[in-house]
Amino acid sequence: MKLRSAGEFYTRRPKDTSMLYYLNNWQNRDHATIYAGDAFYDLWADGVENERVRQMVTGDTCLVLSRAVGANVAIAHYKFSRAKLASGDASAKRNIWVLEGTLVRREVLPKTDAAQHAQYGRFFNRLGHVNQWSVLRDA
Repeated sequence: MKLRSAGEFYTRRPKDTSMLYYLNNWQNRDHATIYAGDAFYDLWADGVENERVRQMVTGDTCLVLSRAVGANVAIAHYKFSRAKLASGDASAKRNIWVLEGTLVRREVLPKTDAAQHAQYGRFFNRLGHVNQWSVLRDA
């Protein structure tokens, strides 16, 4: 199969229907520096992560959780534009999808508040700890 940009695979969704994705960047990787351009996240190009990227279409909303100073978290809202396939770490021998988009806004709030937030609470388990998954698509 020829590899293409994400979004080229799933075009059946109506264009006016935006999907919401939760992306866990608890390791605080600086994707814009690593990959340049408008990069805001990366995912393995296999398994469930690959499936999620291939479901994304231009205009989807991506919430990216990162650590902030003290007991705070940062949540960045991006409008997804495209995903590019990149070579992964030579030792991993796996390809990576690099997600690109436009930063809409960024919020910093106490972790305890984020865990109780109606939308951001998806990032946390019932004890208020950050979940271990990398990507979650809102149902």
